Amino acid sequence: EIDVQRYPILRSHVLDGKPVVPLALMAEWFGHGALHENPGLHLHGLNDMRILQGIKLDQRKREIRLLASKARKQGSIFEVNLELRDGYLGNVEVVHSRAKALLVSSLAKAPEYTPPAKLNKRNYSRPIREVYDEILFHGTDLQGIREIFHLSADGVTARILAAPEPSMWMKEPLRNRWLSDPLVLDSAFQMAIVWCYEQHGAVSLPSYYATYRQYRNRFPDDGVVAVLEIKDSNAHKMKGDFTFLDAGNEVVATMFGFEAVLNPSLYRAFKPQYARNPSDH
Repeated sequence: EIDVQRYPILRSHVLDGKPVVPLALMAEWFGHGALHENPGLHLHGLNDMRILQGIKLDQRKREIRLLASKARKQGSIFEVNLELRDGYLGNVEVVHSRAKALLVSSLAKAPEYTPPAKLNKRNYSRPIREVYDEILFHGTDLQGIREIFHLSADGVTARILAAPEPSMWMKEPLRNRWLSDPLVLDSAFQMAIVWCYEQHGAVSLPSYYATYRQYRNRFPDDGVVAVLEIKDSNAHKMKGDFTFLDAGNEVVATMFGFEAVLNPSLYRAFKPQYARNPSDH
């Protein structure tokens, strides 16, 4: 059962006047669903994470069902298919999101990574307070970006805070610690929004990522540096890869094949107090 009383974090994720469940929280639920019947394994990642229909709330609570298949062994990895469902539209059950979780008995060693030199140059001057006031829609509890170092056609580099304990976001958390870090992941999607705004004059929402891999059981308590490398973009869609680094520049996690959908009309949902496009603001 989902509503803002059970999930007060949703008060910080409101679009067009309605609370919307963040993709990063759906991914966390998928991790729980995959591990529920597979104790002793570790979440290594998700494949083909796709938003099919967002979960929007009104005044009533919503009952969301998480469906998980039996784990199938593929070499040293166990795969679990997952879906979030809710009600019917006509005779067809509504599927909000689907993905495939990858579980392992021990986590793989993190790959080596050196951020491209072109993304290390400090060149972004807009204050973070202005980024949240003028571009992003996220409320106080989801304002995880602390500093954007670099933004160019090639990508974005930013410092991101770690999420607080799950009990700060929801009344009855499934576990007392996160499997990944939903504030880090949501803030990464915020980086993509800022990039779309600065480069294309339109805001965006995440829609898909091909692979997410995590190389430790817990994100650093002091947050991460996130690097977004842009792979392709046009007026309607951007594609890129994220790498998340700890204070020692070791890879914590990666997200490849990320996609966001751009739409100039989204800005009215982000900032209903403004009646014009971001390019006019």
